[in-house]
Amino acid sequence: MNTRTKTATLIASAAAAVALLAGCANDGTGPEHTTEHRAAGTSTSMSATTPADAASAHNAADMMWVQMMIPHHQQAVEMAEMVSDHSTNPELVALASRIEAAQGPEIAQMTGWLEDWNAPATDATMDHSMPGTDASMPGMDHGGMMTAEQMTQLDESTGAAFDQAWLEMMIEHHVGAVDSSEEILASGQSAQVKELAQSIIDGQQAEIDQMKAMLGR
Repeated sequence: MNTRTKTATLIASAAAAVALLAGCANDGTGPEHTTEHRAAGTSTSMSATTPADAASAHNAADMMWVQMMIPHHQQAVEMAEMVSDHSTNPELVALASRIEAAQGPEIAQMTGWLEDWNAPATDATMDHSMPGTDASMPGMDHGGMMTAEQMTQLDESTGAAFDQAWLEMMIEHHVGAVDSSEEILASGQSAQVKELAQSIIDGQQAEIDQMKAMLGR
């Protein structure tokens, strides 16, 4: 076969290959069709969101809410722990036990989130009256925190005086948690945070109603 004949043969072979590729693209079996399917998300994509990514998605409001709610819960647990040594009211003792049982695991849950987010925790003794912990920052209104003086006065009281002071203080404390939880439902991103916030609203509002009834008796 001479050079001209070889060249003609190569050209014909190349043309046939191009035609074959074009036919595959048109019938949906070629590389172009595969690319379209990948773009549509039917194969692995670098930008795909995994369930773990979705579960950990959060914004600054979520993080601040968790950082502030942990010490808020810690103070509620501290108040609940006082009851067995200061009150003989069985209804109050039972309520305090429920508060401690509910908020202890929630503290552990929120602490785990901060660890997952590589975010620092807050100190349980921090001053919640400091600037930046009010409604001017979404998710940061954790009102209802008692001062150190109030906690000391509560610890020094006994009997009926303790019961009344404890109920009044815990109502205020719970109202702050409910208000803050309602705020984060609107400003937060994390589905986990919102689920906990809704649980706090439901549980603590019921306890507020119970405590108000107890004060009225």
